[in-house]
Amino acid sequence: MINEFKVYAARKAFVALAILVLGGVAGIGYTIVELDRNNHISNVRRDVEQGLYAATEQIQLRFFETVLVAKNVESMLTQSGGIVETQISRLVSEFQRHNPAILAVALAPGLEVTHSFPQVENSKTVGLKYWQIPSQMKSVAKAYRERSPVVDGPVALVQGGQGYILRYPVFLPNSDLNLDQFWGVISVVLDADSLIGSEQHNFGSKDDYLFNLIELQSSGLIAVTGSELSNYAGEPPVTVEFTMLGSKWRADAMPADGWPKYSPESPYLIAFAAFSMVMLLFGFLAYRRLAKKRAFAHALLAEAVDCIDEGFISFDERERLVLVNKTYLNYHSDIADKIVPGITMEEMLRLSSDHQNVPEVYEQREGWIRHRMNRFRNPGESFLQNVGDDFWLKVTEAKTPHGYTVGIWTDVSVEKRAQQAAEAADREKTEFLNNVSHELRTPLTVIFGRATFIENNEMLPQSKRVRSAMDADQGVSNELSDAIAAHSRFVSEQGSGIADAAKHMIRLVEDLLDWTKVARGTLELDVSSLDADQVARSVVQDLSSNAEKKGLELTYSGVGPLDVIADKVRLKQILYNLVNNAVKFTDTGSINLSVRTEAQHIIFDVTDTGRGISEDNLEKVFHRFHQIDGSMVRENGGLGLGLAISEQLAQLHGGSLKLKSKLGEGSTFSLLLPVGEISLAA
Repeated sequence: MINEFKVYAARKAFVALAILVLGGVAGIGYTIVELDRNNHISNVRRDVEQGLYAATEQIQLRFFETVLVAKNVESMLTQSGGIVETQISRLVSEFQRHNPAILAVALAPGLEVTHSFPQVENSKTVGLKYWQIPSQMKSVAKAYRERSPVVDGPVALVQGGQGYILRYPVFLPNSDLNLDQFWGVISVVLDADSLIGSEQHNFGSKDDYLFNLIELQSSGLIAVTGSELSNYAGEPPVTVEFTMLGSKWRADAMPADGWPKYSPESPYLIAFAAFSMVMLLFGFLAYRRLAKKRAFAHALLAEAVDCIDEGFISFDERERLVLVNKTYLNYHSDIADKIVPGITMEEMLRLSSDHQNVPEVYEQREGWIRHRMNRFRNPGESFLQNVGDDFWLKVTEAKTPHGYTVGIWTDVSVEKRAQQAAEAADREKTEFLNNVSHELRTPLTVIFGRATFIENNEMLPQSKRVRSAMDADQGVSNELSDAIAAHSRFVSEQGSGIADAAKHMIRLVEDLLDWTKVARGTLELDVSSLDADQVARSVVQDLSSNAEKKGLELTYSGVGPLDVIADKVRLKQILYNLVNNAVKFTDTGSINLSVRTEAQHIIFDVTDTGRGISEDNLEKVFHRFHQIDGSMVRENGGLGLGLAISEQLAQLHGGSLKLKSKLGEGSTFSLLLPVGEISLAA
C-alpha cells in the first residue's frame, strides 16, 4: 500500500512539475515576444528618425541655396537698376536644373508680381497683388518687417498643388534719400513633394510614410495647422525641431500604416515557444527512460575510452583514480599492475618516480613531486614528460565542472626527436653562417681596398708617370690623350662600382655576423653615458649624401643635449639601419630624425614620406630574412636583417622599437631607450 502511494505521489509530482515548467515556458515566451516587439518598434523609430534628420538637413540646404539665388537676383537688380529678364531667366534655369523642387521665381516690385520665371509655366501668376491675398500677405509683411528672408508654407499655390514660398525682401539704395528704399519682394516657390523627396531618405513616398513640415511660433505652438499627423492614436510620430532662416520648424514622420503591432520575428518566436513546450513535454516523458540507461551509458563510456589511441585517465575531486584506459597502462607498463581505481595521484607519482627520469636525490625528487602535483591541481597548458628511454608523452589535463580532473597522454616521441634534430640543425646553420661570414669578410675587405685604388687610379704613381710622359712628349696627339683620359675615367667608374658592391657585401656579412651573435647570445654591449643629440646629429651628417643621391631631404630636429646610457656603436647602428631603411623605401619627399623625451624614456623618431606599410605587415618587418616584397626580383636588395637586428639591439638596451605606418602615408620608427642605469643582458 505504501509503495503504491509513493508511485501515485511520484506520478502526481511529475505531472505538477511538468505543468509548472510548461507554464513557465509559456510566460517566458510571451515576455520575449513582447520585448521583441518593443525592440522592433524602437528600431523602426530609430530608422525613421535618421531619415527624418536627413530630410531636414536637405530642406535646410535647399532653402539656403534658394536664398543664394534670391541674393544673385538682388545683385542683378542693384547693378542694372531694373529687371534684366535674360540674365534672371538664365540664372533660374540653371538653378532649376540642379534643384528640381524649384517651381518659380517671381519678382514683385511694389508687391505686385510683374515677372515670373520660367515665364511660360507661371504666366498666370503675373499681375498678382499680394495685398489682395491675406494668406500670402502675412509672410510678405513679416519679411518686410524683419528685412530678412522668410519661409511660408505649406500653402496652396496659384499654379496648383501645395508648396513652400521663400519671401526675400529687396531694399535698393536711393541716392536722393541717402538710404535703402524698399523695392519689393522676390518669391521663390518650391514644390512640397519635390522638396521632401530625395535619394537620401524615403519620405517622398506618401504610400510608405506620412511626413509633415510645419512652422512653430516662438512659444513652441504650431503657427500653421492642418498637419496630417496632428491626430494620431497609439505610438506618437517621430518629431524633429530645427531652425531655418530665423524661424523654428518641426518635422513629423511615421509609417503610413501606423507603427507595427508585432515584429517580423514574432511568429517565429511564438512557434519556437510552442516547439519548446512540446520538446519539454517529450523531455519529461523521456527522462524516465534516460534514467534507466545511465548505467548502460557509463559502461559504454568506459569501453569507448578504452578504445582510443591516446592515454586517458580521470580522478575524482579527492584526487582518487576513477577511470583509466589500456593505452595509458601501456605507457606505464612498469607500474600498470598497481594503477587501480582508488589510488591517489600522489601515490602514482611516487611509484612512477622509481622508473621515470626524475632526480635521484631525495630532496630533488620531493621537489619534482610537489611541482607535478601543483600542475595537476592547477591544470593549464599542455607539457611534455619523459617517461624513460627517450620516450616522451604530451600531457593535457583539465578540471571538469564537478571537480574531476581528466588527463590525455599522447605519444610525441617522434615529434620530440624531430624537434631536437631541427634545433641541432638550426644551431649548425647559425654556426655555419658565422664561419662563412668570418671567411668572407677578409677577402671582401681586400676587394674593397683594391677597388678603392682603382676608383682613384688618377692618384696612383703609375697614372702620374703616364701623364708626365704625355706632357713631356710634344708629339702625343690629342686623340691619344683623350683616349687615355677616357680609359682612366672608365677604370675609375668600374672601380667605383666594384667598391660599392664590395661595401654592400661587407654590410651584409656584418649583418650576418651580428645576427649570429644575437642568436647565440654572445653579443656584448660597451655602454657608457652618451649625448643622444650629438649621436643623432652625426648620423644625419653621415647619411645625408645617401639621401641626396635619391633627391631626398634628410633633416634633424632635437631639444638639445640629452644623456642616455647606451653602446655608442650599437646605437649608431640602429639609427643607421632606420634612416637607410627610410631612404631605401622613400621615392620623393623628406626624412626626419628627431630626439625627444617622454616620461622616463628618450625617443628617437625616424619619419619618412615613403610608401608606407599596411597594418597586416607591421609586425612582419621585424622578422629576420624578410621583406614585405619577398619576390626574387624585389626592387630593394638586402637580407632583411637590418630591422630584426635593430629590434634585438633595442631590447638588449632595455628599450623597444616600434613602427607606426599606413599604406601610402609614410612610416615612423620610434626607438625608446630608458633614462638612467639599465640592466643589460648579452
